[in-house]
Amino acid sequence: MNIEFTAITMVRGEEDVVYASLLHHLRIGFDRLIVISHIEHEFLRECVANLRDRFPEKEIAFVEIEDEQGFSRRKADYINGALELYLKKDCYNVVFGFDADEFLTFRKGASIKAFYTAFAQRFPGEDNLKRFYFRLPWINVICQQKIAYQRDLQGKLLEAEYWSLGEQASDTKALFVHRQSHRLHMGFHWLMSKKDDAPLEPEAEIMNFAREWEACIYHLPLRSVEQFFERIGNYVSSAAKQEKHNRLSQFFIDNPHINRQHFFEMCVAPEPSYSDYEELRRQMGPGIEEMVLMAFTKLMVKPRMDIGKALATADE
Repeated sequence: MNIEFTAITMVRGEEDVVYASLLHHLRIGFDRLIVISHIEHEFLRECVANLRDRFPEKEIAFVEIEDEQGFSRRKADYINGALELYLKKDCYNVVFGFDADEFLTFRKGASIKAFYTAFAQRFPGEDNLKRFYFRLPWINVICQQKIAYQRDLQGKLLEAEYWSLGEQASDTKALFVHRQSHRLHMGFHWLMSKKDDAPLEPEAEIMNFAREWEACIYHLPLRSVEQFFERIGNYVSSAAKQEKHNRLSQFFIDNPHINRQHFFEMCVAPEPSYSDYEELRRQMGPGIEEMVLMAFTKLMVKPRMDIGKALATADE
């Protein structure tokens, strides 16, 4: 039976990075790209039109959603519904779900198909296809050069050089062979049983194979001060009042002595801004321990490792 490779994402905004992310996943070998646009459609229409011209052999599906009420509760339904709609039934489907600021990568810029071929050689036979399920490490990276905030239709971030801040989580985004018995959970990004919501656990042997290939998700959380200000500003987000953008914004309201631009600059500095988290807490106060904020303040204490053009593919 044939194998097809599908990447799926849901996007709102992020016009400085989304084209680069879509382009990257097509370049590393996905046959199908499913782009779900939430509310803000115009720029994504341009992205999709450009990519269809550039990759006429690829299937690029585009779905526009206007839902603003209860969206957070239905996000997973949209994602899993789109997979049911667009995946072919007469083949095996390798699937990867990603956000606009995330980039699936393998060692030396290898393709998803090279990774799968190596898996099939290590674990031959159709029975082993059921074992093709990975939760890949999530690694924050920051750009070594300042890139102006702008709507990008060239994928400029793919040519930049980066520092890696090391692994943030070891069992995040799923790369898997689609199965009818499970759904993709958009909170944890794991496969969950449709029957009882139990998470599917990847096998240690399979995960070790992914480690050999340095399979991971490079995450670009901060790209410019304008993008950071937008995250903490007053723009209407797609989720409920308690969602992370609003909690992040509240921190700066409650702590007016902390300058937002300086906060950003400490996150993306070439060297860690603080020797450890205790020093950071003494400087900024206990409010910094809020969980969402820790996703940013970790960047202030993590050592940097030069990984160069980490998002360039091997044939470039």
